[in-house]
Amino acid sequence: MKRLALCIAALALSTAHAALAADAILIEGARVFDGTGAKARVADVLVEGERIVAVGSDIDVPADAERVDGTGKTLIPGLHDLHTHTRSPAYSAPEDLPKAWAGYLLAGVTSINDFSVSGEMIAPIREMVKSGDYWAPHLNEAIRFGVPGGHGTEYGWGNFFTMQVATPRAAHAEMPLALSYNPDMIKVFADGWRYGRDPDLMDMNEPTLAAIVADAHKQGKPVVTHTVTLEGAKVAAAAGVNAVGHGVGDAPVDKELIDLMKKNHTAYIATLVVYEPQQTRTMSAAEMAELNPGERAREAAQAASDDRTVQPYDARRWAIMRDNIRRLKKAGIPVGIGTDAGIGGVYHGPGAVREIWWLTQLGYTPAQALVAATRTSAEIMRQDGDHGTIAPGMRADLVLVDGQPDKRIEDLWHVARVWVAGREAPLAKLRALRDAPAMSAMPSVAMTGPIMTGARADGRTDLDTLPVATTDPGIDHSHLIAVHDVHAGDGEQEEGKHTFLAAQMGAAPRPYVQWVLPLTRGPIFVADARKFAGVEFRAQGTGQYRMVLESYGLSGGDWFAAPFTAGDGETTIRIPFSAFRSRDADAALDLSQLRALRIQLSGETGGSASLRLGAVRFY
Repeated sequence: MKRLALCIAALALSTAHAALAADAILIEGARVFDGTGAKARVADVLVEGERIVAVGSDIDVPADAERVDGTGKTLIPGLHDLHTHTRSPAYSAPEDLPKAWAGYLLAGVTSINDFSVSGEMIAPIREMVKSGDYWAPHLNEAIRFGVPGGHGTEYGWGNFFTMQVATPRAAHAEMPLALSYNPDMIKVFADGWRYGRDPDLMDMNEPTLAAIVADAHKQGKPVVTHTVTLEGAKVAAAAGVNAVGHGVGDAPVDKELIDLMKKNHTAYIATLVVYEPQQTRTMSAAEMAELNPGERAREAAQAASDDRTVQPYDARRWAIMRDNIRRLKKAGIPVGIGTDAGIGGVYHGPGAVREIWWLTQLGYTPAQALVAATRTSAEIMRQDGDHGTIAPGMRADLVLVDGQPDKRIEDLWHVARVWVAGREAPLAKLRALRDAPAMSAMPSVAMTGPIMTGARADGRTDLDTLPVATTDPGIDHSHLIAVHDVHAGDGEQEEGKHTFLAAQMGAAPRPYVQWVLPLTRGPIFVADARKFAGVEFRAQGTGQYRMVLESYGLSGGDWFAAPFTAGDGETTIRIPFSAFRSRDADAALDLSQLRALRIQLSGETGGSASLRLGAVRFY
């Protein structure tokens, strides 16, 4: 009866991928390190559907079960990376989600937190994974919050990407919108210290952070902060966050912080590898072998460089961060695995293994480091009842390793097989995908003509996408307000509705704003506009304007653009695709890989600009 109940529970918890999983898999004779901290033991593990149903010997095995010989290998729970940016590939290059996902699975990482998405991106990403056409680790997608003038707001991405609040009232007002996207978690940029090398940004106060935490926890959503100072960590812990992310780098952790963390059950995610000085970073042959060709070339170039200089502020922070791990371990504070992968040379997948290795250099045994990467990381996310250990009823996220990583952590580089919710990942195919120079194919949507005609009263486009504002980067960036005249009058045709764009230019030498019309939601999927000749819209205004075609596979600076002028009176403007140019002379405009149209307004520093925009469509 107990086994029947487990099977029923497994069926109830199954996802769309369950139909693709083997009915039953028996992993035989492996050393099983279950993630609890118990010593590894030789045992068999039976998986049915997405769930582990038995661990031990003399298991009643279905006759049609697939049998996997684990002799001489170690079976561990899937690893975690609690801090990633999957849309950034670690160095300057276009985003490629399937390659990033492949990197994690190849490294045995089966669960990640993704901090590189906006609310509009969550649904299409989930749709991609649910389709079964893409292999990905389990994704905890985060909505980002920050404070105006704080970190996370200075890149010109707009309030839609990092929601900005400065008071508890504002936080309570914004949280319903954030939660409407059903994120898996909330990430808050709470600390504005810039590591002693740049001017500090604004911090979030404790009442505002506590308001976010309270609303998130009511909906069962964990909260992790960007916290890099001792005082910021105390604010975060006092506000009751689930974990402080990045780690304290300005001072040694003290008793006050430790007591607050214990009282409010706040954990720690250090992201050591993003702060490790790359000028002196060395990688083993096994680690280098896990990089893709471009990453290996970058590491080889760095190794060949004569510059080994580490700035004093970086060296001091690096020493403090390592010592703080030792202090927190001694105090019994839970430490999870997170990397900031995608940022500054931290690679998707290998970065997590390196982070685990670093714990073993700072007082953790290999077994303790593996617990941090499995059970503890799942606990931080409030998901330890579902995964993170090898036990009956748990999700079958499993990694078979050549060697004994619980005794020799370097063996973790030798991943033999990986299962994600009972499905075995095709590692050879994923390695080929990750190593291929071509961009991964994305789901495609065939375009119709109308883009933004004013047909909808909710301000969304005819394509059911959300127009958003972006600006030049910097804390002193420009600002854009878009006003839709959706109540223009009874009986007025759609063609008579407009959007008024009003911009206050910032302090940059060449300030600008952009109004972005996504062609697909997010935009994540690509738009196919090959049956059209160009873009048509109505405009009125006097200023400097450009139309930009945001394209998948090109970096932002290489997107194709065309200038246009408008006049005192409204006029219809047509820009043929042949008029768009890229700064990269070798780039080709692929009309099947579009993502958004961007209308750019430029002006004088500290000045203003405006544009009245009518129906936008492909023609």
